[in-house]
Amino acid sequence: MNLDDIYNWILGHNQNYPGKHQESQPRTIASYKPLEAKAQFHIVIKATAEYIKEKMLSGNGVNMKELGAFTMEVNSDYVKPLQHSGFNMTQDLAIQRADRKHVHQIRPCFVPDNSFKYFLARYPGKEEITKPLSQHSIYQKGFGMNFCNAGPIAASCYLGKDVVQSIHNSLIKAIHDLTRLGHNLNIDFGFIKISVINRDLKYKYEQSFISRLNQTEYELKMRQSDLATSQHWTTTYQEKWSKSTLNNLLTRPDPVKVQGNYEKSMALKIILQQKVEIGFKFNINFQFQ
Repeated sequence: MNLDDIYNWILGHNQNYPGKHQESQPRTIASYKPLEAKAQFHIVIKATAEYIKEKMLSGNGVNMKELGAFTMEVNSDYVKPLQHSGFNMTQDLAIQRADRKHVHQIRPCFVPDNSFKYFLARYPGKEEITKPLSQHSIYQKGFGMNFCNAGPIAASCYLGKDVVQSIHNSLIKAIHDLTRLGHNLNIDFGFIKISVINRDLKYKYEQSFISRLNQTEYELKMRQSDLATSQHWTTTYQEKWSKSTLNNLLTRPDPVKVQGNYEKSMALKIILQQKVEIGFKFNINFQFQ
């Protein structure tokens, strides 16, 4: 069963998966018309995949509650002492960092949640990543972990935040139930493919995504920000949102064209209604005569 089959399963068993995802919900912008229930699943899960992908490329992981954590393992080689590494004080620091890029290697991984592990017979490694000693929380699955925030996803889909949360909860619950019932699942998020065959979980990241992840200088992510402090705090939320891939997921329609089409449709509706009323009037007079 792929994602489309899972959506049909959820919509076909509305008693087991109640919520706002079962019906078409209004959009936050009047220019967008309401979508069908299944179309809402497609657009929300696509936006969720883009959200996780964007967070991972920025050096952070994402933890979806009761599903798992999309994170990365940083494998660092031993660094030679300064007197034996050939460090040149006269050379630019950026050049020195470029020469030592091979020291840090990034391996993306997926760590299933404990509630998901309960229904699995096998999964890759009991402890696939090494948790830093400074992270004492039991919910911390990797470096720079964030919980999956439904706010940006809802804003990119022009849907309510409660609708996105309802879709996430129903999808995760359906994955648990189908795994428990022994169904084979093929969950394709675009940049990662998660398969559950005979309760055996396997995943595979796209090679293009791994290449982009390794091209990001993770060593720079671990130190202070490249931006000055004043520039960091003066950057507005609109500027940060404009650079996000979620903002470009849906193109905003032209309000002038939308209003023009609405006025034309209303004019045609009035004309047709008048013609129907005139024809009905003539038919009644003819019967009386």
